[in-house]
Amino acid sequence: MRNVVLLAVVMGIVGLVLGYVIFARAPVTGDLISIGNLIDPPDGLLGRIVEEVGQFARIRRNILLSGGGGVVVGVIMGLIVGRR
Repeated sequence: MRNVVLLAVVMGIVGLVLGYVIFARAPVTGDLISIGNLIDPPDGLLGRIVEEVGQFARIRRNILLSGGGGVVVGVIMGLIVGRR
């Protein structure tokens, strides 16, 4: 059981990092968006407009799905390793 949890956490972190590198590109410039901009909620009307144009909600969702996929892969790997 310990292997399952450990691998799930490690692969979840790897999934989040890979998701950030793959999906956290600014639509206009192609540069990586800072983690602070992805985490902080928008302030006021201007912040909501920037978030909508920057498609931050879609980017956040894709990064979180990558992390969740990493957790699933880690659980499967942990179960396979645990059976041996």
